[in-house]
Amino acid sequence: MIKKFAWGTFLSLAATYIVINLVFSQLISPLYFKQIVNEKNAIVPYLQSVRSLPTFKKDLILYKNLYGKRIEEEVFYSDTLRKNKIQELENLLQKNPSSRDALYNLYLLYSQAGNETKALDYLNKAKQIDPAL
Repeated sequence: MIKKFAWGTFLSLAATYIVINLVFSQLISPLYFKQIVNEKNAIVPYLQSVRSLPTFKKDLILYKNLYGKRIEEEVFYSDTLRKNKIQELENLLQKNPSSRDALYNLYLLYSQAGNETKALDYLNKAKQIDPAL
């Protein structure tokens, strides 16, 4: 027995499908669409925004293969600058252990890096030198 095709049901399902796709397409980051069309300038901000996701390493390898090692350097540029600044300040502290500014800046840098234990240690040392901090 052949059933008649229900055009009303089909049109209702098709309309629902289209509406759902429109809604979800607006939720996806514009950076994602730019990286889909391989806009190199969009890749670095995209990778920086997904660093905490489990797929980050796979994505980084993919884009390194497409654009070279420079992409990785750009993604981690701020981390590299922070590490270099930390090294400079720690070298300065070896020469002048009571440098309040160096201690306070190390507090800020370690705090940015997410190392709260070390950050608070430097803040406490800076406060010993200048309690007004």
